[in-house]
Amino acid sequence: MRFDLNLRERVRSQFRDIARDMQGWQVRSRLQDDEIDQVRSQICLFGHTTMRDRLTVGGVDGSGDFPLLSYADSFVYLAVAQATVYESNRITGLWEQGPTPEIVFESAWLPENNSEAPDVLDSFLARLANMSVMAVIEASDYKLLKSRETRKTFSVQTLLKDLIRPHASDTGNLAIQLRSTAELGAALRLIQSETCPDYLLMDTTFSLPLLSSSSSSLFYEHVKRLCCVEALRQGKGFFALSKSHGLPAMDSLEELARDRRGLEGNQVAEHWYLRIPESDRDGWMLSLCEGRRLPPAGAVSYLVRFHRSTPVMRLDMDVNYWERFVRGNSAEETMGRECRIFEDLDYACHDQRVYGYPYPIKAAHDRASLMEAERVAMRKQLIAEAVSAGMSPSLFRDPSLATGHR
Repeated sequence: MRFDLNLRERVRSQFRDIARDMQGWQVRSRLQDDEIDQVRSQICLFGHTTMRDRLTVGGVDGSGDFPLLSYADSFVYLAVAQATVYESNRITGLWEQGPTPEIVFESAWLPENNSEAPDVLDSFLARLANMSVMAVIEASDYKLLKSRETRKTFSVQTLLKDLIRPHASDTGNLAIQLRSTAELGAALRLIQSETCPDYLLMDTTFSLPLLSSSSSSLFYEHVKRLCCVEALRQGKGFFALSKSHGLPAMDSLEELARDRRGLEGNQVAEHWYLRIPESDRDGWMLSLCEGRRLPPAGAVSYLVRFHRSTPVMRLDMDVNYWERFVRGNSAEETMGRECRIFEDLDYACHDQRVYGYPYPIKAAHDRASLMEAERVAMRKQLIAEAVSAGMSPSLFRDPSLATGHR
């Protein structure tokens, strides 16, 4: 990189323009005067929680290589995901429960040939989800949400036919689909097991990108909603926790949270949450959510902070779970159940390696992440197997290495 770029007037001028635009947006994106009291009253506090009995919390994360190698006009993809389960312990805090859920590790050769590629990709996705593509679509409630969103009726066959199946060379889109399906497949396995924890957390959101599309969808959208269906059947909480809430003017909410906590100056308020309202259910909307689909269809969303050193995060839960297990007969009863959930999650946030963030997700991330040495070793192993089968090693390429992008 040329390190003098930041000194050039053209670059500095562009950055000044960007800063001006950002400042203008920040000024416009403020809480309205008539909603400040409403928001302040809806911010809820929950207790710092260091003791819990018989509480289990799980986490899921994934990674992979997208692609691992290229061969002629085709590609080899690798997806990995790991789930973890921890139980509360009065002496040591979180204690890992065994046996550790089996790692999801799947690889596949995807040809560029249009006639063969869709079936190969479907088989790959099915292995990641541990269910056939059609079975997932049938069992998920995604088609019901899509029907409500588009006011159309969809058959399983139509949704199957119109799944978005990227070409083998479309590495960016395949990376998103394969990683997400691997993570959700690991979550689904754990939810359907006898060791399903009280709460299972993923670093994602419940957003469904193609829900409003006329007929297209992404396979992982169906798996995501199937996880919600199965968790509800088990009476367990399957939550998405994102470190990026995607809202402007967070300083305004922070100030109101400090008011509720009774803090002054620049002290950061911790242990608070705000459920993002919906007009149909709550009779009002947060102006900061204007122009955003928040909460997502089929979900209830919260802004939450677990510790002063961590940012405000966004938690999504299935709306059906919320209706059955969280919503009470009164606002006070609902708030009590919400506080219980956030106190349970706060208990999982006290590991010193990642204080203020649920450790089971961090543990899953560490175990699923592939080190560069592991990637290189698997490439060499794959090429060795191919050469033993009579293929020419000269046809294999590491795309990122070949183009100097590693």
